[in-house]
Amino acid sequence: MQHIWILFILIYGIVKGLREGLKKKAMEKNSVIEVLFFYTLFGFFMIIPFSSDIFQVSALLHLVIMFKSAIIFVAWICALNSIKRLPLSIYSVIDMGRVIFAVLLGVLLLGEKLGVFQIIGIVLVIVGITLVNVKTKRGTGEKTNKRIVLLVLISGVLNSISATMDKWLMATDTNRWLIGDSVITSAQLQFWYMLYLVLWYGAYIFFKNEKINVRKCVKNPWIWIMSIIFVLGDRCLFLANANPNSTVVVMTLIKQSSVLVTIFMGKLVFKEKHIAYRVFCAITIIAGIMISLI
Repeated sequence: MQHIWILFILIYGIVKGLREGLKKKAMEKNSVIEVLFFYTLFGFFMIIPFSSDIFQVSALLHLVIMFKSAIIFVAWICALNSIKRLPLSIYSVIDMGRVIFAVLLGVLLLGEKLGVFQIIGIVLVIVGITLVNVKTKRGTGEKTNKRIVLLVLISGVLNSISATMDKWLMATDTNRWLIGDSVITSAQLQFWYMLYLVLWYGAYIFFKNEKINVRKCVKNPWIWIMSIIFVLGDRCLFLANANPNSTVVVMTLIKQSSVLVTIFMGKLVFKEKHIAYRVFCAITIIAGIMISLI
């Protein structure tokens, strides 16, 4: 059972891949902020019956979770604007650049160690990402605007920071810097993180005076499906982070299994072309992930 966290992260990776495709589908009917706000709100309502001891969280942890939610708030706005404008399969592979940032944070901030196989795995991941970018730039008939690619990279950096914070928040070491012996469960973290995220989106809508079509959002089935898998995926993610055997480095690599799901959704749902080459790039990346687990 000590390695069950690997299964949790693999489930998260598959769910994440599905969620990226569903986001693009949902935005065919609603705006970026409508999708973000309502699928987070619906997801929050779904977890309320399963939340326990939610008020047993220190004020310091509330500030940290609020900051984490703010990071994800910005990251997801960048990500959805990218998904809306890029072919899904290209977005998914470029987004794997977050591996580099997450690994660096895991090593530098959490003191995790890189073995030979982890280094080989990271190199293969970088090769796969580079290959898909080179092919795209040489011309596949699909444009990757530099500004949009920058949004993908910003999203990746912010998501990596959030992933590092998850492990830091749920570590069992009582000498953690800044938060000391403060403890939080996966259910508590999920509840407050999602609540603060809803509030961030609500504030954005209010101050930007965004027009929201509530009826259209409620009738969008893709938003409801996204909410369900959002809750499932994040619960698996937080359970994995709570496991003392898990590391940010390996979890980040396993998460990239999502790319195959996203690429095939690009082909089957959105009829994207040049999929074979992207599958080859993705397999190179998956090979790196498998090697890193040795």
